[in-house]
Formats: sequence, structure tokens, C-alpha cells
Amino acid sequence: MKTWFWILDTLVVVSFVVIGRDSHGFTNDWGATLEIALPFLLALSVGIGIAMAWMDPTSWLGGLVIAAVTVIGGLVLRKYVFHDGTASTFVLLTAGWMTAWMVGWRLVAALIARVSHSRGASNAV
Repeated sequence: MKTWFWILDTLVVVSFVVIGRDSHGFTNDWGATLEIALPFLLALSVGIGIAMAWMDPTSWLGGLVIAAVTVIGGLVLRKYVFHDGTASTFVLLTAGWMTAWMVGWRLVAALIARVSHSRGASNAV
């Protein structure tokens, strides 16, 4: 069963938080990083379930669903459950980062698989 994909999606969320904290001059205290990442990680797990990502981890469409649920769900949780800010620039950066990376790594993985498969087929002839 292909379950490795969740590690890459988790890294997308955590890297966003680490880079954001660093750009604002905060030290990368892992407790604070986890606190900021938590609403997005919770939403990510819901997105993975909705997209049934374990069935086709490299589906770009699945990545798009996961990114959308992660962004929307994470921002809603951040604002209404964690009582934290959702400034418009934060919303735009979050949407851009999550979508670019969650869809992007899947496109690269699919391309690598396609190239590997076609090379394997040409070697068999």
C-alpha cells in the first residue's frame, strides 16, 4: 500500500510554517511551529481522506483537492478554533504555497513514473 505520500504533504505544510516564521524573524521553536501548523495538518488529514489519496498518490487532481481542503479547512480552523489571524496576504500565500507544492510534487512524480515506464518498455523490445 502506497502511504508514503503523506510525508511529502506534511513537509509542504511544515515548510510553509518554518519559512513564514523565519521571514518574520521568529526562531524556529518546534512547539510554536507545531501550534501554527496544527490547523493545516488537521485539514490535510481530512483532505487526504476526501481525495482517497492512498488509491493514487500521484494524481494531480487529488493533489488539488487535498490542497483546497488543507487551505480552506486550515484557515477556517485557524480563525474560528485556534483564534489566530487570517490576513488577506496570509490567505493568498497559504493558497499559493499549498497548491503549488501539493500539486507540483505529484506532477513531478507522475512524470518520473511515466519516463521510467517508457524506458522499461523500450528496453524490453
